[in-house]
Amino acid sequence: MTCALLTGCGGGGGTPYTPGGAVGHVQMDTIRVGDKITIQLTGVPDGGWFNEKQVPPSGDINLPLLTQSFHVPGKTASELGGEITDAYKSQKIYTNPVITVLVEERYINVGGDVRGPSNVPYRPDSTLMSTINACGSFTEYADRRHVRIIRGSQTIMVDCVKAQSTPGADPAVYPGDSIFVPRTPF
Repeated sequence: MTCALLTGCGGGGGTPYTPGGAVGHVQMDTIRVGDKITIQLTGVPDGGWFNEKQVPPSGDINLPLLTQSFHVPGKTASELGGEITDAYKSQKIYTNPVITVLVEERYINVGGDVRGPSNVPYRPDSTLMSTINACGSFTEYADRRHVRIIRGSQTIMVDCVKAQSTPGADPAVYPGDSIFVPRTPF
């Protein structure tokens, strides 16, 4: 028990973060199953439309007037927009359609000993420390050496004291990640 209290090895569990190590890196600019997307058609004689969809488990969506479906996961918004544009042109439905695909904002959940636990909107440059700072930073009782990033079934342990002082030691975080800041036992 004394060892657990003095060394902080009281069951944090997880893989320690090492700068430069590939820890569950995910391509975040691609659309995933479950994402909410808005597809807008403009530049056509009938005025166009907009369609809001949640990407189903199959990954396939259908759009008005088109005979084909589109497999969405793994594509960027611009790639999907290009495919839809090509389909309307190749099926001779519209000659100059303008397709815009927007992906709904994604979040990172932050809890534990931070001043304002919340869901923080994801940005492509989001890091652990920038996300914690967006929640008002650590409380005075936070255990900054054993912060956990939970990504799917993987837990990544990060020493935020080191992350703040060492260039490259502040890991990137991704939508769907949960960050938990434990309380120090002292």
